[in-house]
Amino acid sequence: MYRYEAVWSFLYHESDLCWIDSFRSASEVDDMTAQHSPEQLLALLQGSLRDIPTFGFNEVDLSDGSQRWLGRVDSILEASGKILASISFRVARDNIGSPRFKRDQLLQPLYDVLSDLELRVPAALQGSFIPPGDTWNGYAALVQLVQRDCTSLLIVDPYLSADVFLNFTAHTRAANGTRLLSLQIAQYHAGLLTAAQRWNADPISSQHPVEARYAPARSLHDRHIIIDGREVWNISQSMKDIAKSSAASVTRNSTDLSDAKAQHYEDLWNQSTPLF
Repeated sequence: MYRYEAVWSFLYHESDLCWIDSFRSASEVDDMTAQHSPEQLLALLQGSLRDIPTFGFNEVDLSDGSQRWLGRVDSILEASGKILASISFRVARDNIGSPRFKRDQLLQPLYDVLSDLELRVPAALQGSFIPPGDTWNGYAALVQLVQRDCTSLLIVDPYLSADVFLNFTAHTRAANGTRLLSLQIAQYHAGLLTAAQRWNADPISSQHPVEARYAPARSLHDRHIIIDGREVWNISQSMKDIAKSSAASVTRNSTDLSDAKAQHYEDLWNQSTPLF
């Protein structure tokens, strides 16, 4: 029985490998890998590992959530360019619901790719995935960025509120101060204005200078933390709401996009109006 299973497994791998080679050429795999930065893939994979469904050998009918998880992980592994990990995952996935299924065989390819991505992405540049409701780690991921030693720090968020002063600006270490760029939203304007005025009237502002401006209407949609005008981090939700009700991520832009984005927001800052 053991020899039969070993031969069957070998033939399964061989046929699966041939199928993948015929479906994806080497150049196509390279193109897919280039579309996603290691930082983005690392954050996505970390999120998937925090949300692993319960799989059993007798689980014949998978839930919609389990099927979505399997599809998401399959896409991440394929985008990583690690073909053998992708094949191993698919083999284990196809065994779900049968006595042949082993949970560790399903998860091991994920950890193999995770280890590779962690080596490729320096610790200081690794993004974060925050599960829904995990507001503490969402807050910690943002503080980790704003407290970096740097020359300049620009926080872009169309929905900034007074919370930005209560939770973040005291942690900043930008030598030339922190700049806040937002939209004037009636719901948050009074609180943000009062907080900014009190901050600038307090001695703390000498150690952590902050300037806030409103961008022209409808000119802001995304949320970013931009460090030294060249390192751009994307925040999937407004800083005041991060991970409150849905999953959030903090990822770094690829180098070729960072320069263009940083310059765009620098130009927008120059067109914006001070709060007071």
